[in-house]
Amino acid sequence: MKKSFITILILLLSFQCKIFKPSNLDPTEDLGSLQSLLRMLSLIDAFSTYSQTVVFMKFTDPSGNPYINGIVTYSVFNEADENGIIPSQYGESGNVQSYTVTLDVNGRGFLYFSERGIANLSVATSGGTLVGAASFRIYNGITKQSFSLLTQGGIVQFLLEDIANYRNQLASNLSFTPLGSVNGRQFIYLEVQTSFVSPSQNTSIGYIASSADGENYDLVTKIDGVTIEKGVGYEVVLKISKPVFNGSEYVFFLAEEKRDFAGPPPNILGFRNLALRIPAFFTPNSSAVIGLTLDPTLFLYRPDNFPWMYPAFYFGNGRYLISPTFYSAVETRPILLNSDFSVNQDLNTSFSCNLANSIVNSVGFQIVSIGGTEYLQCPSSSLTSPIQVRSIEGNTLSNRVVNFDGTQNFESLPVFVRGKFVATFGPTPIGYTFNADNYSLPNPTLVRNASQISGFTSSISNSGTSGILRSVKSSGNSDYFILSNNPTFSTPTIEIFRSTDSLASVTLLPGFPGTYSTGISNAEQLQSVNGKLNYSYAISAGTGFGFFPVYLTRFTQDDGNWEALPRLIKIR
Repeated sequence: MKKSFITILILLLSFQCKIFKPSNLDPTEDLGSLQSLLRMLSLIDAFSTYSQTVVFMKFTDPSGNPYINGIVTYSVFNEADENGIIPSQYGESGNVQSYTVTLDVNGRGFLYFSERGIANLSVATSGGTLVGAASFRIYNGITKQSFSLLTQGGIVQFLLEDIANYRNQLASNLSFTPLGSVNGRQFIYLEVQTSFVSPSQNTSIGYIASSADGENYDLVTKIDGVTIEKGVGYEVVLKISKPVFNGSEYVFFLAEEKRDFAGPPPNILGFRNLALRIPAFFTPNSSAVIGLTLDPTLFLYRPDNFPWMYPAFYFGNGRYLISPTFYSAVETRPILLNSDFSVNQDLNTSFSCNLANSIVNSVGFQIVSIGGTEYLQCPSSSLTSPIQVRSIEGNTLSNRVVNFDGTQNFESLPVFVRGKFVATFGPTPIGYTFNADNYSLPNPTLVRNASQISGFTSSISNSGTSGILRSVKSSGNSDYFILSNNPTFSTPTIEIFRSTDSLASVTLLPGFPGTYSTGISNAEQLQSVNGKLNYSYAISAGTGFGFFPVYLTRFTQDDGNWEALPRLIKIR
């Protein structure tokens, strides 16, 4: 022990290490400078009012009984600008005034903070009786794990369900658009307002964010070169395809469309066909759009289509599939592009790929990978039996007809899942598989297997003309089959079947929980990760003066049932 002490003393003397003296605590010395720096950083954090936080909390009495329809009043003491300026509803004067939220039947509510500092909460019963208060610090980067109360009192339990902190101003809930998944990442599109004169005169910019788990969106890219705008008598909107992945980049195809309000449908005043590249291994803060050299009579996309109905694929030796429409007709033509986005050929005239009824046929476009070879499969006949599809080999573009013989009329085009094809048949939709063993033969006929997929009988009635199997989402050992009686998902009846045994059987998932949910309007709101299904959407929550957006996602559990509560979507 004595030798160790002597050794340490020698090292200290050798390196001339200082021992603190009282003078070192002088404000002009290092410690004082550090204290000043921390204070300055605290003020900078407080001044960062573009950052916003949404808190999902539950309020109960000490016995766990919720304060049903209770009133929570909350505000933030912003250390940077509490300077006597009168607060205003949205901080126009510099300080944001107090907000209120009325709790639901479970004693829960969403709280919205657009300033940094000390948050103060007071809780009252539905009759207005004050029952408790609490405070906590709001700062950039706050998470559920780092959240803690500074003070609390009264007969209230303050239970944090979830918290999401955003670096920038929240976008409108109406612009929240799930785009789909590729390469293990889920993508959403958002618009953030940049100027506001009135609801009919404003501008915004678009962002694309992506997530590996459907909850934490850690990569965000601003779309440069496009301004979303509303003016007197016109608006400029942006429509975006599903994402595709070419091995090094995520690629999106976009339509910038200027239109009037004469519709529906509106008159198109001008449009640009665009593409956007986002590198996969070093995601930039922004990326500029690229103009497509399509024929001037073609534009992306049809005004009445939703993103999930925009076929966009990457396959073979560096080629893309997109689906522009003749202007001003409604005929949609699948087009093959080269890797530099130049036009390769028209798939309708070259390969008889059919998009005359995009509501049905857009679902039929898919990539089929068999024996190490990729094929682009596109529909070329209606929902009869047998169904003919065109199969285009990725490298050489050689093509042939593949027949699917279902012995009765199809309710949906065949979808490639786990090395097999799945289709539904009416009039009561029943799911069957087709083996793909003979797929690579010249002009093969694939015959429906004799036995249906166990449990795959839908209660949805359908006319048999618009299809019913809209999408299949797979991850891990789970496959989720999404059925809807409405192809555009406006007020649809939806059923979701799950298979965990390579399509031998399925079970019906329970319906979406009604609490904190909203109707599905886009099949890409449903995605799968780690064997579970998640459903992403946006709702509005009140502040006592107006409403703000809340972005949510809800996951299934291991048993296929939905989690009891949604999770707040986090965007860095």
